[in-house]
Formats: sequence, C-alpha cells, structure tokens
Amino acid sequence: MTWDAFHTRDSVLRDVMAAADTRRDGTLPWVDIAGAETAFGTPEELLAALQMRWHTRLSGAIERELTEQPWDLEQAVVHAWRGLCADMPGVRAVLDAHTDDPAMQRARRKEWTLLATASGLTGMADPEAARIGRRVEERARTIRVEKSSPPAPPAPAPRSLLSRLRHALAA
Repeated sequence: MTWDAFHTRDSVLRDVMAAADTRRDGTLPWVDIAGAETAFGTPEELLAALQMRWHTRLSGAIERELTEQPWDLEQAVVHAWRGLCADMPGVRAVLDAHTDDPAMQRARRKEWTLLATASGLTGMADPEAARIGRRVEERARTIRVEKSSPPAPPAPAPRSLLSRLRHALAA
C-alpha cells in the first residue's frame, strides 16, 4: 500500500467514524462518505477497518485502565470497554448491528479473548477464552456511560480601569 493510499484510507475511516458517531443508528456510512468505495472497495473491508480501529483503541484503553487501577483486573477491563463505548458510540452501534456478519465472527472472538485474558480470567490458549470474554462484555453492557463535554474554561476576570491604564501606559 502506498503512502497516499494509506493516508486516504485513514482519512476516509475518520470521516466514517465521525458520521457513525453523529448518527448512532448502526448503519455503516458507506455511500454517505466520499471516497469510501475507492479507499476500501467493499463495505466488508470498511467494516473490518472499523473493527480493527475499535480493537486497537480498546487495547489501549484496557492498558491505561490496568495501569491506573491494577487491583481489580476485570473491573478495569469493564471500565475500559464502557468508556470506549461512550467515546465511540456510533462505531460500537455499527459493529453491534453487524455482529452476525460472517466476516465479523473471527474479530469478535479475538475481542472476547482480549477481554478475558486482560481480565485475568483465562489465558489466550484456553478454548473457553472467547466464551469467558463474552461474559465480560455482557457485564460491561449492563452499565451505560455517557461522556460529557469538558467544562468550558473560566472567563478571564475583567480587568479594572487602573489595570488597563497601567497596561496602556506601559505600551
């Protein structure tokens, strides 16, 4: 893949994620985004790229949570998953809407295995890892987290007349 193709795909993927997060209806923004067909070729390829972006961010979120709160692994993983859902609600809705898509099954098993192993409940080689990870995800789904916008910075205090005169004289 060329540099231009890579950056075009990344740009289109960001646009798709923004559209999904705005709409939150679970529909893959395929025809809505200019360049999606050229960059990805098929809706399945775009869906796979969304899943990969989700998985990558989930891994990072889990790592951050485990660093901040290492004593309850499962709770940290649940908190990371819930927080990412709040950060990327439209992307999660698209992935959930396509959960039965055969192309998504392998990715879902990998995500569940990540959840199970990061929770300390099993190892990656355990054939039950996906089932255990699915339970962790189900637990995470029981609690909803809404991210709010950060508070606006306080307005600067009005300067007194004396302060403005000093500033004007100094200039």
